[in-house]
Amino acid sequence: MNNEDLHIFTPLLESKELSRLAGRRVWLKMENMQPGGSFKIRGIGRTMQEAKAKLGVTKFIGSSGGNAGMAMAVAAQQMGMPVTIYIPKSTKAFMIEKLKDYGAEVIVIGENWNEANEHAKAALEQEGTFMVHPYDQEDTWAGHITIIDEINQQLGQDPGCIVTCVGGGGLAIGVLQGIEKHGWESTKVIAMETEGANCLKAARDAGTLVILSGITSVATSLGALSVSQTLFNKVQEKPEKVISHVVTDKDALQAVVNFADHMRVLVEPACGSALSAVYTGFINQNLDNLPQGDIVVIVCGGNIVNLNLLQDWHKQLAQ
Repeated sequence: MNNEDLHIFTPLLESKELSRLAGRRVWLKMENMQPGGSFKIRGIGRTMQEAKAKLGVTKFIGSSGGNAGMAMAVAAQQMGMPVTIYIPKSTKAFMIEKLKDYGAEVIVIGENWNEANEHAKAALEQEGTFMVHPYDQEDTWAGHITIIDEINQQLGQDPGCIVTCVGGGGLAIGVLQGIEKHGWESTKVIAMETEGANCLKAARDAGTLVILSGITSVATSLGALSVSQTLFNKVQEKPEKVISHVVTDKDALQAVVNFADHMRVLVEPACGSALSAVYTGFINQNLDNLPQGDIVVIVCGGNIVNLNLLQDWHKQLAQ
């Protein structure tokens, strides 16, 4: 980590097991190793640094029940700044304690992220505060582009596909902007979602933004009721660039368990949705429709998981 960045340069690991399953060489971009446990520190850290430097803010306010909140808490602590994070009631107790451990003030309110976010926005009346959005700010997208910058340096060639999960869409926007930046004209993005948190696929099917009635998926990190307008517009402009696929919670959880077995690494169900592109056979079954080149799966994060949850999921899957 240098003096400017709050994120680290993460490993790009080849997986023999996933390569065998995919029928194509698979690389894992290990964003779960970031400070705060996910890719979010790249974009959110940049947004917070820019706000402090350019706007002279004295306090941050944000909303998140998981990875974004952790990134806000970690960044604020490293910057020596206070942060208040509004989180929904569905947030796991151990996540609340994690946020508090980093010095964040935590307010639990609302049934989902959207409701918590409305309360966070109301708190902006305080002078000198800055609202950190979990995924929908330009500096945040610019921060996420650095994932592609690193993959470009590490892989040394254009990948055939980048596989990522999609919630609100901040990571996907950064990935698409990074692909454009590096001129990867043939590279496609495989955007993975779970049933009950599939706001991008729902919007693509409807041809317009869709607001889900609620989040019913176990992958709560994907819990935005509507995808970013910016991502939707980018996908509509070049629909052939993004392949949307939705899997079940069971698929995502099975991928989490398999990944723990194969890589000895714990990741959360949102990340499991991305990994399930390989584990369910989706990539292998569609190789003829994918560009030539290696597959890169973004291992986005592992905050909303612990050993007890992993054991519970393993038991559920065995029934």
